[in-house]
Amino acid sequence: MIKTPRFRVRAKGSSIKNLLKKYAMKADEEEVEEVEESPVTPESLAHVFGTKEAPELENRGIIFISSEISKETLERASKKLLSLHFDPTFTDPIQIILNSPGGYTDAGWAFIDLMHMLKNEVRTIAMGEICSMAFMIFVAGDIRIMSPNSCAMIHQFAWATAGSYSDLVANRKAEDMEHNREITHLIANSKYSTEKDVRKHILLDKDHWLTPAEMKNHGLCDEVYTPRPRRKPLAKRKSLRKKATGRKLTRKKKKK
Repeated sequence: MIKTPRFRVRAKGSSIKNLLKKYAMKADEEEVEEVEESPVTPESLAHVFGTKEAPELENRGIIFISSEISKETLERASKKLLSLHFDPTFTDPIQIILNSPGGYTDAGWAFIDLMHMLKNEVRTIAMGEICSMAFMIFVAGDIRIMSPNSCAMIHQFAWATAGSYSDLVANRKAEDMEHNREITHLIANSKYSTEKDVRKHILLDKDHWLTPAEMKNHGLCDEVYTPRPRRKPLAKRKSLRKKATGRKLTRKKKKK
């Protein structure tokens, strides 16, 4: 008489567990289906991760270029430059802050042509690194400023060719055009006036890294930003710390 109710209780308990597992599996399947069906938009990602760009700085003429140079990455900056150019109420200088490893030359030269078309003064500011095509964009500014810890790198462009003889001849012409663009641009924006001097001092056969002081010496930079004076110089703070620690030690000795 005692065994039967125990068997029934176990049976009921196992059935309840099975039902709960089934309901949990169904609930999980419904949640997965809802996530798959919900569309993922850039607005939703920006809301979650906080990556939506605020236009306040761009409306004031402050443009950031902090990625690889390409047509896609420069599209937003180019559109904003044009909107500021055609805005009659905007008369402030445009500031382009650069921190880029370089990229595609065709996109960079198009952006430089756009900079020269603007009615506003264009100031280029180097923070971090300006390499390759970003170097060319930087020196194209009307006023060129570098931060103390920034660096610049320039090198000869790289080109990959393949195809028939006619294709190779055509590509050689394109290479010569690109080389002439670089030389002409550096002569116009440095203190050197001949191709020989440019190739000797700036456009070397290998990667040429330059400090802000060297950039200014070659006429490629107009100003090196000097940090604002600190409230307490570092040496003064160290002396104050030593005095404070000495006072603490003397007090401890007196207590002993």
